[in-house]
Amino acid sequence: MISCQADVRAGTFDCTTPTAPSGRLSADLVLGGQGTYVALRSSNVSYTSGTATFQADVTVENLTVLPLGTADGSTVTGVKVFFSSGPTVTSGTGTVTVANPDGTGTFTGTSQPYFLYNQILATAQVSAPRTWKWTVPTTVNRFVFQVLVNAASPQPHTVLRWLYDPLVDGTDLSAVWSASAGDVFAVGLGGKILHYNGTSWTAQPSPTTADLAGVWGSSGTDVFAVGTGVILHYDGTSWTVFSYVTLFQSPLSLIGVWGSSGSDVFVVGDVGVILHYDGVTLAQQASPTVNLLAGVWGSSGSDVFAVGEGGTILHYNGTRWSAQPSGTTNFLAGVGGRTGSDVHAVGDGGTILHYNGTSWSVQSSGTASALYNVWGIAASDVFAVGEGGAVLHYNGTSWTAQPTPTANTLIGVWGSAGSDVFAVGEVGTILHDNGAGWSQQASGTANSLYGVWLRSASDLFAVGDGGTVLHFNGTSWTVQPSGTASLLNGVWGSSGSDVFAVGNGGTIQHYNGSGWSAQASGTTVDLAGIWGTSGSDVFAVGTGTILHYNGTSWATHATVTRGGTPVAVYGVWGSSGSDVFVVGDFGLIAHYDGITWTVQTSGTQSALFAVWGSSGGDVFAVGDIGLIAHYDGTSWTMQASGTANALWGVWGPSVSDVFAIGDSGSVLHYDGTSWIAQTSPTLGTLFGASGSSGTQALVVGDFGTVLRGSR
Repeated sequence: MISCQADVRAGTFDCTTPTAPSGRLSADLVLGGQGTYVALRSSNVSYTSGTATFQADVTVENLTVLPLGTADGSTVTGVKVFFSSGPTVTSGTGTVTVANPDGTGTFTGTSQPYFLYNQILATAQVSAPRTWKWTVPTTVNRFVFQVLVNAASPQPHTVLRWLYDPLVDGTDLSAVWSASAGDVFAVGLGGKILHYNGTSWTAQPSPTTADLAGVWGSSGTDVFAVGTGVILHYDGTSWTVFSYVTLFQSPLSLIGVWGSSGSDVFVVGDVGVILHYDGVTLAQQASPTVNLLAGVWGSSGSDVFAVGEGGTILHYNGTRWSAQPSGTTNFLAGVGGRTGSDVHAVGDGGTILHYNGTSWSVQSSGTASALYNVWGIAASDVFAVGEGGAVLHYNGTSWTAQPTPTANTLIGVWGSAGSDVFAVGEVGTILHDNGAGWSQQASGTANSLYGVWLRSASDLFAVGDGGTVLHFNGTSWTVQPSGTASLLNGVWGSSGSDVFAVGNGGTIQHYNGSGWSAQASGTTVDLAGIWGTSGSDVFAVGTGTILHYNGTSWATHATVTRGGTPVAVYGVWGSSGSDVFVVGDFGLIAHYDGITWTVQTSGTQSALFAVWGSSGGDVFAVGDIGLIAHYDGTSWTMQASGTANALWGVWGPSVSDVFAIGDSGSVLHYDGTSWIAQTSPTLGTLFGASGSSGTQALVVGDFGTVLRGSR
């Protein structure tokens, strides 16, 4: 449900974000959830007393991963915003009615007026505006109503959102800013945006996959984020692209953002660029340098500092920018302060400079490690962060190192008070200091993740590079010592205390509920996949080999060669111990009936990387150049995937609810009839997929990426 309020006297019309987004499935999607599934925005609000007409221009933004306003992806059926309740007068007297609906229909009730947006809305697309009008007597001061969005969409029963898992996703965070203790934003690579409400972190839908480097706001409903060629804005409901910024037709790297208000915002970046937004226009300001500028901060709109490459420090006096002598050639990455005569800049080699209103001087940091940002609440309460999890604190006299629970580099720091400070950095690290010391709120891994297995929503394992094993208990993620440094490609278990992981060099590790230990595989070839029916009936596959575990030991079950040369086998799945499929190079598909292995005709010579089925008569294999093959119990046929990207993983809860994932963040969904692409927030490769249902899915991939799909 989307709740809206119109104030006739103030000339305002606002729709609020609910505490819990709503939506349901009928023949079409019926969506509420302002800022979650859709975003309604108004402009040109006015009231004409002579005609008793209140009106506003309203747009609809699609925040789901599916197109809205089409059932087949190309035929326009349109998006209808209908009134589920109201208008109801809450101040004044009289009756308010919708004056110019495009029609009335039966949605959640009968004779409900609606406005039609006759177009297809792609993910993150904003509609053309429609003018809404109400007949409002002059005796009415304020009225409210609730609307929902009705729209056809291909495969509407599936995932509506793919978002980073904020607790474990390993994508780097670059900057943090807080409006208050319960309103904190962090941004990072790949368009990653997180929000903290005072209790927990959640990912927010981002309209870009560009790397984001800076974030600042005048309030929690007026926030700017900057990155590679893009400036984003958050209005309290959703993020939209504010502006694209290019240099010679290539995206320009923007790194720092700060303002004295929402209509006095400065952005700095590569080649000395300085942009200024005055509330109406974004314009470039004359810069006295071509050096990269990495940080910007000011005490007011006429007292602004920017720092960057080669020890560059610039100052803006409200009229023009000029260079200030810094006394260093070290790269300066961050700048911050409380007043124009108490400013700090930090950078390479542990550099800390202080400005007293007249000149810059060096302060001893006690470290030679790079420092990336600085923030303070008072002259005697300043924090600097940097390499190796470093946090330095200044008490007005000297800098001292504070203990932190991480060795990951910290890149951003901000707070609402000296006892409420956040620091963010590499591999999704989020630290918080509540005045009693630093604690870790989130941290992922920089290692790529290749396999994931979910026993339940509170018992999930993911494996990857360097022997990485992550476990989720329903509340938090932990890194488990795996007992190996070998790359792990696959994971499967018969229970939460009987889990197997396989990897390079013949590695097989077993988890008994307490810890991981090595099992003798009898081979040194790379093992790529694992699956079983029970703890005493497990298959593992690798280069030229199929292994079997009987509950006691591993043994070779079959060898796979072509012309005497071992063939790489990548995936294994079965409906039972006597109905097992393996896939691999050269279009290999082999089937085990409990007695013998038989090669099946796949219809391709290209590599197949993964296999999964809902039953022995409904099996999918995916692979190179977007290949998807389907087995109906008799033969394999190719299905149109709509992509040329390699597909590395396939999983689903049912025959009509299947996901395939792969290169460039590809997520495809099959509804039993056809495959369509869903929009994911990453351009990295996705390797493994699992889930508890078709609307609670999880995929893993490059550099510790963990995405959750949900309604």
